Amino acid sequence: MGHQITITIDGPAGVGKSTLGRRLAQALGYRYVDSGALYRAVAWQAQNADLDPADPDAVARMLADFQPRVHANSRGFHVAAGGREITPELRTPAVTQASSRVATQPRVREWVNRFLQTIARDGGVVAEGRDLGSVVFPNAEVKFYLDADLATRASRRQREWQAGGGDPGLDQMQTDIAARDHQDKTRREAPLTVPQGAHYLDTTKLQPDEVATQCLALIRENLGARAIGI
Repeated sequence: MGHQITITIDGPAGVGKSTLGRRLAQALGYRYVDSGALYRAVAWQAQNADLDPADPDAVARMLADFQPRVHANSRGFHVAAGGREITPELRTPAVTQASSRVATQPRVREWVNRFLQTIARDGGVVAEGRDLGSVVFPNAEVKFYLDADLATRASRRQREWQAGGGDPGLDQMQTDIAARDHQDKTRREAPLTVPQGAHYLDTTKLQPDEVATQCLALIRENLGARAIGI
């Protein structure tokens, strides 16, 4: 295999970052890295320690001793804490809500960023999130920013919740996503933005296979098949 690079995928909720990340990782034989899972893990730990996830000092003290184990491969990103895997628990509504609170805290973001940079120090990763190409990996060799209209994103996220047994209303889902968009784009620490040098893709009318095909073509166009071993 040739030189392994770092690929970032940023964008708001419901644009298909996770789906694209896994597909690219599998196609390239890279590790898939989900930054959101680490914020969720912090929220999960705060809840289990009976801490208020909105209390930055309490959460910061907790992080001093929080050492989750992460296993990343081309098919997934798994997190373990307290002697067991907690990945399925990170998608519950309670953890999701708490994660949006901890994600605004500078010391949490610093902790997550260091964790991510350690994972990706040797390259060979496809990392997705909201500030990866702009803040965490500003020198990533290839960056993508995905977008889609609000109605499409809400519908996609609703189907995800329904597949997991939930039944959120579409109007409420759209309201929640719009609120998260506003929070992400206006926060002081690492606001959601299109990273410098990123390829912008609107996925509103695209199927996952189409998005992955376009992105793989852009990777090859930018670096050449020989440079990345594909």
